[in-house]
Amino acid sequence: MDKKAVFKEYVDANDILIVDKNPSSRNRLLKIMYDLGCKRHMIHSCGSFQEAEEFINTKNIGVVLSDYFISGGSGFDLFKIIRQKFPHKKEMSLVLVTSNISQSAVAKAAEEDVDSFIIKPYTIQSIQDSLLNTISTKVKPSEYTLKVEEGKDMIAIAKYDGAIKVLQDAMKLHSKPALALFYTGQAEYLKAESGKAQGSYNNGLNFNNIHYKCLVGLFDLLMKDNKFHEAYQVVKKIAKFFPANPDRLSQIIHLAIKTENYQDMQFYYEIFTSLEERSSIVTKYIGAGMYISGKHHLIKNDMELASTYFDNVAVSCSEFTKFIRAIIKLLVEHDLEDEATGFLTRFPAGSNDDEDFLVSGFLINSKKAKDPNHIVKEGMELYNRNIRDYDCMKLLIKAFEQTGYKEERIAPYRQEMQSLWPDKLNISA
Repeated sequence: MDKKAVFKEYVDANDILIVDKNPSSRNRLLKIMYDLGCKRHMIHSCGSFQEAEEFINTKNIGVVLSDYFISGGSGFDLFKIIRQKFPHKKEMSLVLVTSNISQSAVAKAAEEDVDSFIIKPYTIQSIQDSLLNTISTKVKPSEYTLKVEEGKDMIAIAKYDGAIKVLQDAMKLHSKPALALFYTGQAEYLKAESGKAQGSYNNGLNFNNIHYKCLVGLFDLLMKDNKFHEAYQVVKKIAKFFPANPDRLSQIIHLAIKTENYQDMQFYYEIFTSLEERSSIVTKYIGAGMYISGKHHLIKNDMELASTYFDNVAVSCSEFTKFIRAIIKLLVEHDLEDEATGFLTRFPAGSNDDEDFLVSGFLINSKKAKDPNHIVKEGMELYNRNIRDYDCMKLLIKAFEQTGYKEERIAPYRQEMQSLWPDKLNISA
């Protein structure tokens, strides 16, 4: 049976899903699929990640054509979820529609998750050629693919030694057997042979230096072995080449801070701003990353770079006002009260009566105040509102002393501080 006959038989029995956030692009692909002989009632289209998942769950989808970037995520991430949900639908064909050559390289590196790719601007001929090759290959897989599948099945039933032997045979059938090496690494990892697994993943990367599965396998192994600096270099490459999802971005930011790679935080901020949907969790992570990186550069006397990071926080994380409060407190500590005053204006409208704003204002005013009585007055206003902040109370007690308060009047405040912050420096008289 030739490729066209295989294609016709397949699309007659399976629905087709087109995923693209641009309605005109969806309609153009829909018309092309119809012109290729697909039945109109079996062609479906949607514009978002969530809608695509609903179609996959309710229709007998056999072909998915997805744009690289879609609302709510990426075509790449959509394909991974489809593979996870339907591991036994071996013939399902997942085709990524890309806009440039670099994205097509990513598609190749996402071996097994992406079956093929089409580069814009596409023609009916280019789509036909891609689908004919992809579907015929899926319906009648190569000997290499069959061997890899056999190895995967053996791993699933914990026959690791047998899997490794089958995968070694598979490697002889392909000039760049990165996928076979990945599954070899998986079998070795599950046998608790970390050194061998790392070698297999690296060998796979020698064939394709951005092979997605080998990178992820290597990253997981290094994290398990607490090799955080090496793991960071791997996950940084993943972030550079593959569409970032919020969960992975949060993990990367955490690891960048842990390994003190502050210089990379602006890169992750740019990834963050490119996300169409930003959860509160990833926003908090990027805010923490920006703040800590800014603090690092401030300590290194690079105020220009520190200001860039702090500005990023104020622009993108302003709903979490504790970040602005922390920035102001840090600037005041470094005698930069004018800069701190500028950040006081970055609080969202309506924040003037909130704790973070009031504490920030008090810290700035205390730095500028000449009269300790003024600090006592403002500090007691915070205290009577049941606002407790270590630096504010420390300043209040110091002002008490400067204005001649007797120790018996100050003692209750000292005792409360010791109770609230026992790990801080001893602040008893």
